[in-house]
Amino acid sequence: MIVKIERGFPLVGCIAFGILDRGTNLLQVRPTSVCNINCTFCSVDGGPLSVQHKVFYEVDCEYLLEEVAKIVAIKGNDVEINLDSVGEPFCYPYLEKLVLGLREIQGVQKISIQTNGTLLKDVAVDVVNLSFHAMDAKLAKQLANSPCMDIEKVKDFGLSYKQKGITVRLCPVWIPGVNDEEIPKIILFAKEAGFLLGIQKYEVYAHSRKHEKVKAQNWYQFYSQIKKWEKEFQIPLQVTAKELGIHRAPRIPEAFKKGERVQLEVRAKGWFEGQMIAVGRGRCVSVQHCEKNEGDLVNVKILESKNNISLAE
Repeated sequence: MIVKIERGFPLVGCIAFGILDRGTNLLQVRPTSVCNINCTFCSVDGGPLSVQHKVFYEVDCEYLLEEVAKIVAIKGNDVEINLDSVGEPFCYPYLEKLVLGLREIQGVQKISIQTNGTLLKDVAVDVVNLSFHAMDAKLAKQLANSPCMDIEKVKDFGLSYKQKGITVRLCPVWIPGVNDEEIPKIILFAKEAGFLLGIQKYEVYAHSRKHEKVKAQNWYQFYSQIKKWEKEFQIPLQVTAKELGIHRAPRIPEAFKKGERVQLEVRAKGWFEGQMIAVGRGRCVSVQHCEKNEGDLVNVKILESKNNISLAE
C-alpha cells in the first residue's frame, strides 16, 4: 500500500518520508520509502519482503520542493541536500524533476544521493553514495536478497556517473564473517576507478533485519580493522564531518516536548503495524497502539521528540 503525501500533510516528523533536520547544513530529503531489494542486513527492514512495513509513502514533488525551500531559507547559503531513504531514492518516479527543482533553490550548494545502483536514471547530483557490499556476483546477490542485484551493472552505474565528473563514493557495510574478504577487493576497485570510500559498520537495531549468525562488533574492533586496511592499502578510510563540509546550522523549531500530552488529528496509516500518523503544530507524529480512523482526533503522550522526529502513544 502506497500512501501519497500531498499539500496539507506536514513533511517534518516522520522518519519514513519528508525532511529531516538534525541541526546541521545537511538536510535529509526522503521522497519515498519504497525499495526494490531486500538486503539481509537492512537497518530498517525495507523492501518488498519487509515483515514490519506494509505501508509505503510517496511525497508530491512540487510540495516537497516548496517545503525544502522554506527550511533552506532558515539554514543559510551552503546547504547540502542528501536524497536518502528508508528505501531506495531511485524508486521515486519524479526523481529527475525533484533534483532539477532542488538546483533552483537559493542556498542549495550540493546535492548528494544514496542508492543501490540497480535502477538506471540520469540525475544531475554532485555526489553518489553507492551501496556496494561485495565484488563477488553470487555474494552480492545473496546480500541483496533480490534478482535485481547484478554487481557488474552496479559497477557500470558507478563508472557512468564518474565519467560525467560526479563524485562517486562506495559505501560497503562490513558484515563480520560474511564479506571480510570482499572489503579489500572493494578498496582496490575504488582506488583503480577513482572512487571515494565510506566503509560502514554493521549494526543491529530493534527493528532492523539481522543477517543470520552475525554479531555486531564494537566500535573499537571496527576502527582497529579500518586502520589496518588504511595501512595495507595506503588510503584514508575515515572521513570526518568537517571533511564532508558538514557543520552546525540553524534548525527548525522543535514542536513537541517529551512527556507532553497533546490532541492531534489522525491522517494516515503508520509505517509500523498498529501505528497511525497524526498531525498537529505543523508536524507529523507516529502514534503507537492507535485504533482511531483517519480524521479522528486522538489524545496522546509524546514519548520521544528528537530532531522533530516524534513518537507518541
